[in-house]
Amino acid sequence: MRDRPRSPRRRRERRSPTPAAAQKRAAIDKLKAALAEERLVLHYQPIVGARDSRVVDVEALLRWRSPRKERARIEDLLRSAESSPVIFELENWALERAAQEAHEWRRAGLPGVRVNVNLSAREFPRADLVGRVKRRLASADLDPRGLVLEVTETSRIEDFDAVAGQIQRLIALGIELWLDDFGTGHSSLEWLSHLPLHGVKIAGTFVERLPTEKRCQVIVARVIDLAHDFKLRVVAEGVENEQQRDFLVRCGCDLLQGFLFHAAMPAKELLRALAGPPTSSGTLRA
Repeated sequence: MRDRPRSPRRRRERRSPTPAAAQKRAAIDKLKAALAEERLVLHYQPIVGARDSRVVDVEALLRWRSPRKERARIEDLLRSAESSPVIFELENWALERAAQEAHEWRRAGLPGVRVNVNLSAREFPRADLVGRVKRRLASADLDPRGLVLEVTETSRIEDFDAVAGQIQRLIALGIELWLDDFGTGHSSLEWLSHLPLHGVKIAGTFVERLPTEKRCQVIVARVIDLAHDFKLRVVAEGVENEQQRDFLVRCGCDLLQGFLFHAAMPAKELLRALAGPPTSSGTLRA
């Protein structure tokens, strides 16, 4: 007996995934595999004082362990997978690893250098956030005052009171919180007006257009003034030449980060650089 053909209403169409969906799925799979196979490491880029170029903090950045073997750019994968739960796994791993390595720096005699770790705004609605941060710090035996969390605006915040409560509990531990890539997210001004932050980072997309674009000059100068009105410190990232640096210094920017000063480097290389004698410009003294 032959099966009856399905009616058009009951027939299920099999649709091929869109290019964007396929790209996201591939990025998620690659990042999961990289974590499982231990193909990821952290490199650290120093953040320096705008006027004296002395190292204040270092930002933890995700990198391939063997970059020559990997075709995909890690930044592109993260961008494609940023709304996936795999981002939580990566942030948890990065926090644990960065805390461990920062503890080693302190044992080596560098107590003044803090480590900055990126954290998605999507983490804050999760009830266990503060507990997870505390456990990672405790397992690494790292003083919370040695940690800065750079919050990225990857999604719109619906309940600022709940987020503020999470931030206050983190601050109570001794942790600083900064708003990363200021001006490129969903609600930068809402963050400033509602949340008890310590500072903002001006996105490199603005800095790279200094000082040749007048509009960018105005935006960056106003952001620095606005942040200072809120008693916040300001970091400008992506500083690559002296013209950019000079403009930012004139505007009163507090801290700078970029290739003009230092590239990101492995933990052991950073430790040697910070522990060694100063360079001719003195920039590698913590």
